Amino acid sequence: MFCTNNTCKPHLEKMKKLVVFLCVLGTACFIGIISNILWRDHFNIVGNHPVTMEATSTPTFPVTSPQSEELNNLLKMIEWPLAPPNVSLEFSTHSKTSKYFIINPRATYVIGESLEVLIIAKDHKGRPKNYGGDLFHVKLHSLSLKAGVSGSVTDHNNGSYTARFIFQWSGQTMISVRLMHSSEAITILHQKRDTRPDKVFFNGYFEKNGTQEVVECNFDLPGQDVCEYYDQRNGEKWVCQRPKVLPCDSYFYHSMGGIRDVLSKEEKPFFSMSLIDQEIPSKLGSLNVLPRKNVTKGTKVACNPGLKNPNPSGFYYQDVWKSLVCSNKQFDNHIEAAKCLAGKIVYMFGDSTMRQWWEYLVAFIPTLKVISLHAPQAIGPALATDAELNYLVQWRAHQKPLRMARIGVRDIHYIASELDELGIRKGMVIVIPCWSHFVTYPVGPYIRRLYHIREAVAQLLERSPETKIIIKSANTGYRFHHGSDWLSLQLDTLMRAMFSKLPVTILDVWQMTSCHREPENIHPPKIIIKNEVDLMLSFICPQ
Repeated sequence: MFCTNNTCKPHLEKMKKLVVFLCVLGTACFIGIISNILWRDHFNIVGNHPVTMEATSTPTFPVTSPQSEELNNLLKMIEWPLAPPNVSLEFSTHSKTSKYFIINPRATYVIGESLEVLIIAKDHKGRPKNYGGDLFHVKLHSLSLKAGVSGSVTDHNNGSYTARFIFQWSGQTMISVRLMHSSEAITILHQKRDTRPDKVFFNGYFEKNGTQEVVECNFDLPGQDVCEYYDQRNGEKWVCQRPKVLPCDSYFYHSMGGIRDVLSKEEKPFFSMSLIDQEIPSKLGSLNVLPRKNVTKGTKVACNPGLKNPNPSGFYYQDVWKSLVCSNKQFDNHIEAAKCLAGKIVYMFGDSTMRQWWEYLVAFIPTLKVISLHAPQAIGPALATDAELNYLVQWRAHQKPLRMARIGVRDIHYIASELDELGIRKGMVIVIPCWSHFVTYPVGPYIRRLYHIREAVAQLLERSPETKIIIKSANTGYRFHHGSDWLSLQLDTLMRAMFSKLPVTILDVWQMTSCHREPENIHPPKIIIKNEVDLMLSFICPQ
């Protein structure tokens, strides 16, 4: 049934706060998306699942609302110096002609000292650039020592950049500077993200009385006759083209539809694989790094919630991650990992990069047994328990948008709604990543999703203060037109900022995937997953 004014009032107050938070995202494309957040008493919910309604018109709300200081700050954090539009390929940054030099080079260096490198961006003809905006990944590394550490890059907005590193080990050390995207390519990515959210689309499967129809679905389908689906708790709308025959309430399955080629013939060359993720050549050899003398070993703090991630947040040595945040441990013995998890309830929500953690634990700990819930492997829930030590680990996918094979629409839930259902339970651990399936959209839907997750996290911590909340950062390794590390970086920056004031743990997986010797991949290899899981366990069991 429809809610009454009295029953809707608490929800309306939440939604009004959200409107204040979101409405100042004033680009035309995003206003069109967020204008459907506040529906007053147009919600129709059964349990946690929205019931289809056929709307004859699109409800709107006034776009003139008080500005949100937080939202303005978030948008400033992801501002990026964009190249002029419609630049010819030959004038774009090229890795083979660009150069870098050590500032104030020396014969030897010492652990703990910093190193600065000047990067000069040049175009295809070797001409120096006079504006910034390029994306670089920089690191110090040693293949023989299986060591690596990320550096930071400062854009001087004139074609030059300064990369800064801190030496973390003695012995052989090499510099790596990779051009991930030219500033011209990023300008195209930025424009397509904000104006073509339909570049990735989905299929909706409608079935009733033996009749089936497949239509296109997405966050929004402007100008089309659609079925609209609302979620009251999360203030979100999902739409599907109205089937020709079947009613809107026969929407039962969801799948990835496809990827539209939204690049013009002039834009496509900027995304040639020969131009993406390319090492800038250098004649510099290895650097000689010496041990630090008279070092007094300090005691790093225990891995507890609320710790800030320095830059760098850690480094690899002999393929082992050495955290600079806290005193992390290696769980090389499955017995120690199982003891850490004893008595815990670990809920993992998110995407396939989170499912990798669940799969690693199941494969690593022999006593952790999978309990079949007869659920689709791609979305879960996937459950494993250890009867000997009385703990469980569960993973399940988040709500749409999800790029995967056909799944039931009622089998995917919002993370915030799942958190709302959790009571006060001893030993509860929540692990959340949320980013990869949002890279193709304007940042508005992502901010809205995080806003509700953050609200649910805060409420969970209020009623269950001992619950540990771990937020996994984005991975590097996106190498597609519709998904790149620049798009991931934008969302990762928003995520870190939005959770920065809560007593939660933010695991800096971004650096763990960007400075390892293995090629970057959106689904990292086992050695990286092991280090990620070990860091998670260090926060679950800091003593």
